[in-house]
Amino acid sequence: MNNLAVVILDGNLTQDPETKKTPTEKNVTTFTIALNHEWGSKDGNKTVSFIPVETWEKLAENCSAYLKKGSRVTISGDLRQDRWKDSEGKTHSRVKVIARTVRFDSTKNKKSAEAEAAA
Repeated sequence: MNNLAVVILDGNLTQDPETKKTPTEKNVTTFTIALNHEWGSKDGNKTVSFIPVETWEKLAENCSAYLKKGSRVTISGDLRQDRWKDSEGKTHSRVKVIARTVRFDSTKNKKSAEAEAAA
């Protein structure tokens, strides 16, 4: 039985999305969003989290076409952890979101702002 690992995030892109094709010709677009937190660190400064996001196929195409650095988005998707070993045998890990939906919250084009792409 699979466990539930669903997230909803609201943030801004830290850079333009990057689109690639897999060896099987599937589109994958990746980007990172910044999440500003209400609470601060011990020194009183607010904190920011940077979350990598991965989109696939039609959703990837839409994100590539309509998003850019600074775009505000609301994302719902699945939390995923990648684990790998580097050439020196050291184990690495990172958490990312595989987006199911991306709402474009800050686009200038009303038509694209209303488009909520679903995977």
